[in-house]
Amino acid sequence: MKNEFKLTKINADLFHSKIRTDGVKCVHFGALTPDKNFSLFTSHLSRKYAFTLSEVLITLGIIGVVAAMTMPSLMNKIQNRHLVTALKKAYSVLSQANAMVQIEHPSSEWTLIDGNFENSKVLFDLYKPYLKIAKDCGCGTTVTGCWSEDATKTISGVVASAASKGRMGNNHCAVRLVDGMNLSFDEWSYTGSGIWVESLMKKTNPFFYVDVNGDKKPNTLGKDVFLFFIDPDKGALVPSGTYNKSESCNSGSKSNFADHDCAAKVLLEGKISY
Repeated sequence: MKNEFKLTKINADLFHSKIRTDGVKCVHFGALTPDKNFSLFTSHLSRKYAFTLSEVLITLGIIGVVAAMTMPSLMNKIQNRHLVTALKKAYSVLSQANAMVQIEHPSSEWTLIDGNFENSKVLFDLYKPYLKIAKDCGCGTTVTGCWSEDATKTISGVVASAASKGRMGNNHCAVRLVDGMNLSFDEWSYTGSGIWVESLMKKTNPFFYVDVNGDKKPNTLGKDVFLFFIDPDKGALVPSGTYNKSESCNSGSKSNFADHDCAAKVLLEGKISY
């Protein structure tokens, strides 16, 4: 029986024959001649594929949706990281200033008068030589110009105690530092914020409000606005929340005294986790 390969509808010039020693005819694919522009395999091996316009648009749409979902969270984390760094710097600056003041004028010898801006001025003047002040807005009951025009709020969105447009304090002194931080110095005997230990409950305490990023948002207690008070018996600058484990920080309370005690929590954890 003869074994044959039949070629149908294919140009014979593309192939050549060869007789094997056993008498079986074999047909081999040959190379294309230079003047040929057709190959048996062209339609299968040389085709180039590309995305259609609709496929590209769908892909871009998916990327956009994912970005829209993740970008706000990412930006919030980055901002919080910067605010924590700024808080640490504020704590360092105020601690150094307080240490210098305590050497020459121990707080145990201070006269503390609640609700008296003239007395607050006397005390704050002790700190000024040790602070790099860019703008001094003075002392009084309606001092403005060194605090955001957006009234400071609690985390729950309630306007904070002693906050109003352009100021943070009642009988206070206010300055802006060269690094952009806003400071408000006041004296206060009210204990509603829950930051004092029992020994301080009935005493008037000097304290600092600090907005670590100046007038920039969010202008919120526990986010960029924090409180430090001076323990007159120890002469120490204390981050609010140190003595009560920041129990009102991010508690969900609608009180205007909520979130005054977040400084200790953020400094201890090294992050804003709410």
